[in-house]
Amino acid sequence: MAAQSFPPPSSNLSSKVELSVSCSKLKNLDHFSKSDPAVFLYCRGREVEWTKVGRTELIENNLNPKFSTTFNMEYRFEEVQNLQFAVYDVDDKHHVDNIDKQQLLGTMECTLAEIVAAGVHLTKPLGLKGNPAGTITIQAEEVRNSEFVVYFELSATKLEKKDLFGKSDPYIEIAKAQEGGEFTVVYRSMPIMKTLSPRWPAFHMEMQTLCSGDWERTLQISVWDWNRSGNNELIGLTTTSLKDICPERGGTVLNLELTNPSPKSKKKSTGVLVFNSVKTVPRPTFVDYIKGGCQISLIVAVDFTGSNGSPSDASSLHYIGSAQDNQYLQAIKSVGSVLVPYDSDQMIPAFGFGAQVPSHFEVSHCFPLDLNTHKPEVYGVQGIVNAYQHAVHNVSLSGPTNFSSILDKAIKYASVRESQQSQGYFILLIITDGEISDMSETVDRIVAASTLPLSIVIVGVGGANFTNMEVLDGDDTPLKDHHGQQIARDIVQFVPFREVMEKNGPNGCVAKETLAEIPGQLMAFMKANNITPNPPVLKTGVSGQPLYSIRDKEDHEILLTIQVDLKYFADGT
Repeated sequence: MAAQSFPPPSSNLSSKVELSVSCSKLKNLDHFSKSDPAVFLYCRGREVEWTKVGRTELIENNLNPKFSTTFNMEYRFEEVQNLQFAVYDVDDKHHVDNIDKQQLLGTMECTLAEIVAAGVHLTKPLGLKGNPAGTITIQAEEVRNSEFVVYFELSATKLEKKDLFGKSDPYIEIAKAQEGGEFTVVYRSMPIMKTLSPRWPAFHMEMQTLCSGDWERTLQISVWDWNRSGNNELIGLTTTSLKDICPERGGTVLNLELTNPSPKSKKKSTGVLVFNSVKTVPRPTFVDYIKGGCQISLIVAVDFTGSNGSPSDASSLHYIGSAQDNQYLQAIKSVGSVLVPYDSDQMIPAFGFGAQVPSHFEVSHCFPLDLNTHKPEVYGVQGIVNAYQHAVHNVSLSGPTNFSSILDKAIKYASVRESQQSQGYFILLIITDGEISDMSETVDRIVAASTLPLSIVIVGVGGANFTNMEVLDGDDTPLKDHHGQQIARDIVQFVPFREVMEKNGPNGCVAKETLAEIPGQLMAFMKANNITPNPPVLKTGVSGQPLYSIRDKEDHEILLTIQVDLKYFADGT
């Protein structure tokens, strides 16, 4: 089976999504008619207060409204974007935006990540003072701005011979018309040597680059004879538009005659340009993969080496006796709150390293965080927090700081999924306070992992020297293993916790700094393995109601309607 063509990933790692809203079984608060609902959307990021995004139109006398007004939002994977949908019965139609004059029908809170990860749509119950008040359904669709890549396969026949002692060496140029009528070259091929019937290698380019996103923009395609001296000679040219040559847009042009406008040219036709294949492919985005069912799985590793200080000492990085969370807990909660909603079962493998565990006399560089050797997975963010606190009180801090065993464990997890049908991606979060003792082994593991669906994010806590962490980040110099093999793609991101907190303050900035590169890294892996997004899939039960699969804390699969399931998905209990 031929590999699917795959456009390069977008450098823009955020996406605009359009949210459409409908409701069902709303409460009827009017005495002589039905309620007149409108939906108000509020968002809250780092801010304490809710900020109004906008509202839908008012639909009169309808308890099951489908609103035509949509909300456009910037979707950022690395941030927790809290949303509140408030449905009002509009009594004062002259002052719709004054909610004090309207009656609240119900509210629903979720995150934008939940909506995107739900696939086709998200349906949740509306609540009013703790009582059910109908349901609300949100559908997300990505807003694309000329997000197409155009793929070409071109050839030519019967080209005019330009070389005195041999055939021509033809190459092509594509230029787009500007507003003033001049043409700007947007593509130039390599020459095919000594032929009058060339078939150029397939190529692709952004539709924005090709024709500024305009299907009818005039394109000039010219064929030249390449000369080593640089005095290249025009063989012939023609004009067309993407609409005319693209069958997907109704184009019927398969070939065009080339002509040379020069007065010196004595031939009417100087060749025929053949469009063997012209097609447009929507650029896959991070949103496409998530909605297509790609599972993002978090793996957590916590440093328990002695340099953290005794947990009983208030100056220790592992001290948990104060009202404020220590840096380890802050990093776990900040990053976990972003990633866990993308994992359908929310069972998170969590490990510690650099400590002596109960009933063991040797230092372990990879032990289950909850000290359960039979099952290292814990449930949700709170499960990680509970396991971490349990470990703090039960292990003996030791050393040295070795990463290789943790990386071996992550590689084992990430070696499972990498197919078109079963798409998955793993993120290893390492929270550490110091220098790496096994730097060479760590680099070898990272280079080996760079071909797997895995990203490694390192949060450095405390004030130690993090020079080696910056080396692993590899932004300036790509990593190489001890055999000289270079890393296949960038998979490591290092963030110094204290610097980020001092610069930006709390409220999720650690997650933003740490996870900002994940969408690009995921798409780079998918591109390298010719894996395209799957269509959104929604499980349905016998009754046709939407179902969602989750697992309880005993690892039993439960199928629930989305209205019920995502309530638990949202609060992590």
